[in-house]
Amino acid sequence: MAPNNSFKALGATMKIAAAIALLLASGVACADNYDVNVTRKDSNLYKVTGKDIFIVTRYCYEYVYSEDSVLRASGGSGKLIFLDAGKSCDVKAVYGASKIAAGTYKVTVSREEDDWYEAFGTGTYIKTSACLSLALGEEAILKIQAGGFGSLIFIEDEDNCMVEGVYEKLRL
Repeated sequence: MAPNNSFKALGATMKIAAAIALLLASGVACADNYDVNVTRKDSNLYKVTGKDIFIVTRYCYEYVYSEDSVLRASGGSGKLIFLDAGKSCDVKAVYGASKIAAGTYKVTVSREEDDWYEAFGTGTYIKTSACLSLALGEEAILKIQAGGFGSLIFIEDEDNCMVEGVYEKLRL
């Protein structure tokens, strides 16, 4: 007796569903956890102790100093879990120091966050100190010294901001 075509279709559907379930289950297991020690530096900004890495959060109000935490990265999102407080915050981005050579660069920048500017089209982010410019696609001169610090000078209004470092967005 030949099998019914509807049973063949059901069998194929079950195999596909099982394959999708396996893929989804393995995706959940792909989360990476990193033990970090962080200090709050500014609104939604935490610095990893002993490393030139910053974690930018969303709506995070945890005031911590040298607190053991876990950075949980899964796909394009993440969470910063504060172990002592037992609280967590959503992670917007993680920035690591860039290997930019000392020199003078003409860049087009836009403000991303307080004291964070993106150099358009480069994947580079500039960390400033007390820079008040609300730049959106503004031309600027980035002067970087050997230690990675320097100045960001906005051409149009000649505002000069101190640069603490140049960073790249790390993949979560």
